[in-house]
Amino acid sequence: MPRDQENYNPDPDVRRLAIMHAIELERETALRVILDGFNDTEGTVREEAARAIADIPGDHMLVPLLKLLEDDDEKVRMTAAETLSECNVKELSNIYEAWITNAGDFVRSSVLRALRPLRIPGVGPHALQGLNDVSQPVRLESVGVLGYLQDPAYAHDLSKVAVNDESPEVRRVAVGAISYVLTPETLAAALQGLHDHVWPVRAEAAGTVAKFGADEACGEVVMAMSTETQWQVIAKLLVAIGKIKCHDAVSEVAEMLTHPVSNVRKEAAMCLGEIGNPVAIASLRAALLDRDPDVKKIAAWAIAKLQAI
Repeated sequence: MPRDQENYNPDPDVRRLAIMHAIELERETALRVILDGFNDTEGTVREEAARAIADIPGDHMLVPLLKLLEDDDEKVRMTAAETLSECNVKELSNIYEAWITNAGDFVRSSVLRALRPLRIPGVGPHALQGLNDVSQPVRLESVGVLGYLQDPAYAHDLSKVAVNDESPEVRRVAVGAISYVLTPETLAAALQGLHDHVWPVRAEAAGTVAKFGADEACGEVVMAMSTETQWQVIAKLLVAIGKIKCHDAVSEVAEMLTHPVSNVRKEAAMCLGEIGNPVAIASLRAALLDRDPDVKKIAAWAIAKLQAI
């Protein structure tokens, strides 16, 4: 119940509006109104309190928000989790960590989500354990935490998740998370991701291979492009081929200058310029007649770059 009984209004809509306008009051009064809302009997009021507390950041907000992650009302839980993820209160990480092993799947995933951008090394072992959690959201957020930490010690486990997890979204995030360290295992996981049956995973894998820039990936990337049907993935593969500078892939890349999707044609022209093989100039000259002005502009840039070699 609210601490100030004299000002208590039995209408939940009025109480909710009071919280919405609390930020206009002086800080201590506003804080009292909002924190009272955390214990309100009406879910809409608690939800508004969880949203409004973000306007008064400080150590008073963390524990109430964590408790709301167990609220009976799903909307309240979701709002509390969203606010919590925006807190970035690194100095109170010990309070967060006490909730990582909570029995509730939603609580565990929400706490990991909030801890992700804080890059607290001590959270690593908890996230590592979370990679095997039965809950997909927990595994997803665990991957995110380990990816943000960018500790080579976790590359092995993330590589396994990128290949083996049953959830396409977890595989996608994991194959992106390993891009910070190039090892034979992370490269193998990324290359395997190029053949995943779900195209967003393949696109993420192409992005990771591009970041690696490993010469030994050329053949696998070019082969993947030859069988790929999703234009978003083809575009990412072209970026990878350009970053790696696959000199023997000019003809395969040049074929993409006639692709029906202009984004692919743009990436193909850019890729040919990045590869740096003057053999591509003839194909690029044909691209100067492309109906998309951006393709023509990039083709002209690529020709000038290759002519200067």
